[in-house]
Amino acid sequence: MVNRFSICFLISIIVSQPDSVITFVEDVWPENSCGSAGSVKQTSDGGYIIAGCKSDSAWLLKLDIYGNQEWENTYNLMDYWGTKSVIQTSDGGYLFAGWVGIVKVDSTGEKEWKNQEHPSGMGAYPYYEDVIEHSNGKYYTVGGPGNGGQALMVKFSSDGEVLNRKWFGGNCENDRFKSVIETPDSMLIMVGAEVHGNSQYPCSFEWYDDLWIVKTNKNGRVLWERTYGGPYYEEAHDIVRIESGGYGIIGEKCPNTPANCGTSTKVYFVRVDDDGLNNENEVFQQGGFSIGHSITTTNNGGLAWVGEKGNGDTWMYKRGNNEETVSIFNDAYIGLNIERTMDGGFIVGTWGGTLLKTDSEFNYDEALFIEEKDPTPETFVLQQNHPNPFNPVTTLNYVLPEDGLVNIIIYDMMGRIVKTLVNSSQTAGYKSIKWNATNDRNEPVSAGLYLYTIQAGEFRQTKKMVLLK
Repeated sequence: MVNRFSICFLISIIVSQPDSVITFVEDVWPENSCGSAGSVKQTSDGGYIIAGCKSDSAWLLKLDIYGNQEWENTYNLMDYWGTKSVIQTSDGGYLFAGWVGIVKVDSTGEKEWKNQEHPSGMGAYPYYEDVIEHSNGKYYTVGGPGNGGQALMVKFSSDGEVLNRKWFGGNCENDRFKSVIETPDSMLIMVGAEVHGNSQYPCSFEWYDDLWIVKTNKNGRVLWERTYGGPYYEEAHDIVRIESGGYGIIGEKCPNTPANCGTSTKVYFVRVDDDGLNNENEVFQQGGFSIGHSITTTNNGGLAWVGEKGNGDTWMYKRGNNEETVSIFNDAYIGLNIERTMDGGFIVGTWGGTLLKTDSEFNYDEALFIEEKDPTPETFVLQQNHPNPFNPVTTLNYVLPEDGLVNIIIYDMMGRIVKTLVNSSQTAGYKSIKWNATNDRNEPVSAGLYLYTIQAGEFRQTKKMVLLK
C-alpha cells in the first residue's frame, strides 16, 4: 500500500496572510445536550470543528471562519459522559474520540466507520480522553483505566482496525492519560496522572496522584517515564511542544488533603526537556480553586493556556520571552480547550458550549467583529512556522515594512539549499507561504531538522523547523 504521507501533492504558493483578525462569541450548545462541548479545533479552511454530545449520541458541529454553522451530525455512540476529542484527519475528514469509542467521518460529517469494541481483558470501563493522527497514518487514542485500572493506549489503522493495545501503570487503580502528542523523532508522549495513594495506606485513596509523563515508541514500548509531584495530588491535563524545544504541560495541583482541595487547588505548569527532565515548575491561583485545562503556543513562540478559577470562571493566560504576560478572566464560562488560530489569535471552547474567538491578546467581542490589520507594518518579522513539527505541509508567515526583493530559502543541516520558496519583488504587507516538504526538483525530502532564511534588503533572519515522517 502506498503511504499517503510520502506523496506531497501540494505546491508552495505565496498568499497574503489574513489581513484581519476575527473575534466573536458563539453559543453552540445543542438542544438535548448531554455533556460539555469544550473540544474545538480550527480546520484547514479556516473554520472550526466542535465535538460534544446530543441526545445521548456523539455530536459534531462544523462552523465557518465567522462562526456560522455549516453542518452538524450525531452518531450512535451513546457518548453521554466524559471528555470528547476531535481532530481533522489528513484526508480532510474528522475523527471523534469519546469515552466509549471513536467515529471517523468525511468532510461533510457523514460517518465512514466507528469502533467501540472493548474485548474481554481490556478493563471494566475503558475510556478515551484524546486522539491524534500520527505521521505514519495511524490513529492513537489514550485514556484509562484499562486492564486492572491502568492507563490505556490504542493504535488504530486508517480504517478503524485495532492494531495494538497497551496498558501502563497499574500499581494502583485509576491511572490515566489525558493527552498525547507526536514527538519530533516520531515517537509518542502521553501525560496524565499515576496514583500513589496515601503514604500510610498505599493505593487506598485514588485521589493521591502524581503528574505523569510517558514516552513510548510507535508500538507503545516505554522509552522513559517521569512523575512529578508531592505527597498529595497533581495531574496533567494537556501537553504542547514548545517551539524553542521541550514541552509545556498544564494541569492542577493540590498541596493538601482532599477535604481541603476545594480552596487549595492551583494551576500547575511544568516544563520539561526532550528527555522529560524538569526545567521549570510554577503554580498559579486566583480566587481559590484553580485548574489549567489546555495549553497551546502563541504566534511569537510563547505559551498560552486556559482553565478555570473560583466558581467556574474562565482564566486565559499567556506569556513568552518576547511578549507581555496577559491574564484575562471571564465570569460566564469554564474554559476547557484552547487552540492558536491562523490569524494569530485563539479559539477557546468552554464547558457550557460557548466559543470565544479572540485576538492575540485575548480580546473578543460578543458580536462578530473583524479588526483590520495595519496595512503598512513598521518592522521586518519572520515568524516561527506553524505547525511545527509538521507533516507534510507547514506555513511560514513574514512581515515586510517596505517593497523590495525577497528571498526565502530552506537549507538542510549541512547548509545545502533544499528549496527556494521565494525569489521575487514583493510589496509591503503581511505575507505567508506554504512548504510541502519537497525540494527544488519537487521530490519529497526526508524527515529531520531544517533551517529557513529570509533576506529582504538589509534584513536577514534564520529559524529552525522539524519535519516528521
